[in-house]
Parts: sequence; structure tokens; C-alpha cells
Amino acid sequence: MIRELAAAVFVAGAAVAGAPAAGAYPGDVPGMVDGQRQGDACFSWERFIYGHGPNGQALACHFIANQWPPKDTGFWQISYPLYGVQEIGSPCPNPQSAAQSPDGLPLLCLGARGWQPGIYTGGIGPYFPPGIAQVG
Repeated sequence: MIRELAAAVFVAGAAVAGAPAAGAYPGDVPGMVDGQRQGDACFSWERFIYGHGPNGQALACHFIANQWPPKDTGFWQISYPLYGVQEIGSPCPNPQSAAQSPDGLPLLCLGARGWQPGIYTGGIGPYFPPGIAQVG
């Protein structure tokens, strides 16, 4: 009886040890910050801008240009679905997708142009920190 119980415990332990560990969400990128909340202040809006909300939702740190009163922080905003680390110019799945370059730049899918560095710019004008405007 003891041998059968020990064997069952050993088999169960081996199954648990061999199971894949609970890990990141599909599409996660290096440098993601956990435990963020939409609308909270953030300070990394140029490189490695992604994080997770409390429920695992992908968030991105964006500087909001021309805000009043002026702020020196960005804010966590909901991100397009993430597609991991991608090379600039490589093909992408659809225009409402986000990724990160190997050196940490945020990338957007621009259809036929593929992955391109930048964020949502929407005509923000000339007053924004360097490095966040859409390239091209």
C-alpha cells in the first residue's frame, strides 16, 4: 500500500514538474511591466513602453502632447494586440497591431509597409518629445 501511494505521489510530482510553467501572455515583449493601471502615470514612452494591467490587458505608456496642465509623465493606455518582437519593415497581420523592435522601439502595423516605428500620432503637431512621432 505504501509503495503504491509513493509511486502515485512520484508520478503526480513528475507530471507537475514536467508541465509547462504558467508564463507570459502570447505576444508579450521583453521589458513588460506588470501591475499597471490604465490612466496611471508612466515614464518610459520611447522604448520598452509596454506593460500589463491587473487582468493581463496589454497597456502602452504614451506621452500625451499639449495636455493641460503640463505634465512630465506619460499615461498607461490600452494597447493594440501585441505580436512580440518584430523587425522593422517585416510583414504584419493587420493595421491594428502592435509589436516591439529588438532594441525596444514600439512598432505599429502599417499594412503594406509592414512594421514601422511610432505610436498613434493623429495630428498632434510639432510639440512632442523626440522619438515618438510616426516615421515617414
